[in-house]
Amino acid sequence: MFLRPVALVLPAALLLAALLACACAPVAAQNQPGPQQAAQHEQSESAKTRPPARSSRLALAAFHLRDERGGGPAEALKVLDEPQETGGPAEQSRAGELAPADADKLAQVDSGELALRALALSQLGRYAEAVAALDALMLARRDMPPAALADAFVERGLALAALGHQARAAEDYAAALTLAPRHIPALLARADQLFALGQPGEAEAGYSRVIELAPQNVLARINRGVTRDEQGRFAEAIDDFTRAIALDPHSPVALLNRGVARSQSGDLPGMCADYEAACRLGACGRLSSARSMGFCRAER
Repeated sequence: MFLRPVALVLPAALLLAALLACACAPVAAQNQPGPQQAAQHEQSESAKTRPPARSSRLALAAFHLRDERGGGPAEALKVLDEPQETGGPAEQSRAGELAPADADKLAQVDSGELALRALALSQLGRYAEAVAALDALMLARRDMPPAALADAFVERGLALAALGHQARAAEDYAAALTLAPRHIPALLARADQLFALGQPGEAEAGYSRVIELAPQNVLARINRGVTRDEQGRFAEAIDDFTRAIALDPHSPVALLNRGVARSQSGDLPGMCADYEAACRLGACGRLSSARSMGFCRAER
């Protein structure tokens, strides 16, 4: 049984769109106040240049999602669910009472929150809620850049697939690729789906396309190796895993998968060497099993 890596990668363009939606106010004007107005001017300029409360919330939520020092998706949702400070008329009024320009501003700000909320919900496995947030985001921001909209389609497709809606997920991946034919996350997601649906040949073609566009993509190398081994092409699978290891020598998944492929091709010493190398990286389960069955030499 092979191990397929799970890549938790935040969609860069969608996250960037969320952050751009909460851009801070411009720097203070260059004109200097007179001596008698210094205190009043300083207070006024401080208020003008202070980041809006909502912008600060979105920036903090993004930090929790994208930085390993952050608290992760649960902390991001806590930040997003905190009561908001109200400021200008676009924030104080209801959507139906806003002038068109103010409504556009509110939609832009809310789109940042929707993007971050959808990403956090997906990471927490709350896929139905993530789909709802992405639906609202895509309605609110039809003017998103193509790369960000493609990210949104992929995220919604992944959530739909997790809910068992494979046909709708495939439609979203296709929509993403129509917007951005070289979109790596969409190509990977579609290939993953094809493999899960029992179509290793079609999945292999998808991973090959990713490798053509991004030769350094370790995930595509590993997963193409899995599809090739699934088709009984052990030498080609081992080559893919070897190339993945060259790109990332600290990948236990690549080592473990090469060990499996080597065992299936009859190379038990090679299998043990790969399992031992993976164990040195903290993944010792396969080595322990192989030792218990007498395939690999136990430690003395």
